Amino acid sequence: MGIVFSSLAHTLRTKLPIEMQLGHVHQLLSAALGYNTYAAFKASKEEAPSFDDALHVVLDRALIDQRMSALGYSMPDEDNLLARAIRETFKEHLPEASVYDDVEHLKDDLFFDIVRDIENSGSYSSEIAMTNAYGGDFELDLDEVSPFEEHEPEWDFTVSGSSSLEQDPDQVYHGDVIDVSATVVFQKVGRRVLGKFEVLDIGAQIRPEPLDYEL
Repeated sequence: MGIVFSSLAHTLRTKLPIEMQLGHVHQLLSAALGYNTYAAFKASKEEAPSFDDALHVVLDRALIDQRMSALGYSMPDEDNLLARAIRETFKEHLPEASVYDDVEHLKDDLFFDIVRDIENSGSYSSEIAMTNAYGGDFELDLDEVSPFEEHEPEWDFTVSGSSSLEQDPDQVYHGDVIDVSATVVFQKVGRRVLGKFEVLDIGAQIRPEPLDYEL
C-alpha cells in the first residue's frame, strides 16, 4: 500500500510543537492538503491510494490556520512551526518529494529544470545555431492554464519568455534574443499533490530586429 495518510498523521503528531489528539491531527493534515475536514479528504475521489508517486506537495497555509482556529487552538504560528512540522513529516516519508508553501514557490523551484529542458530541445538548439551568439539569460513567465486545485488528472501551465544571448563581436550579427514557449504538464496525485512533470511543445524563434525607417 505504500505511504498512506495514517502513517503521515502518526508521524506528524510526534513533530507538532503542541500536544494534539490524533483526530485533530487528521483534521490538520487534511487542511494542509486542501480539505476543510478529514471526512471530505476520505470521501474525495481526487486522492491516490498512497503518496508513493508524490514528488511535489503544495501546502494550503491559509486552511491550516483556519482549521487550527476551528479546532480551538490559538497558538500563533509566527515561526511557521506547524508548516515546518508538516514539511518534515512529508520529507521523512517521501525523501524525493519537495514541499512548498504556495504555487509560486513551486514555480520558482522548477525554473532551472524548465530552462534546462528548453536548452536541450531541438527547437532551441537549431535557433541558437543560426546565431553567432552564445550563453542564454532566460526570462520566463509561467501562467496557469487551470486552477491548481481543479479536479483533473493533470495540471499544466504555459511558459513564455526569452533567452538573451552574448554576441561574438568578431562574427556576423544574426540576432541575440530567442523567444521561447512551452507547456509544463504535471500528473496529479491529489488535490495539492503532484507527481512527475514534462516540458512539452517547446518552441523557439530568433527575435527579428525592428526595421529602421528613414523619414
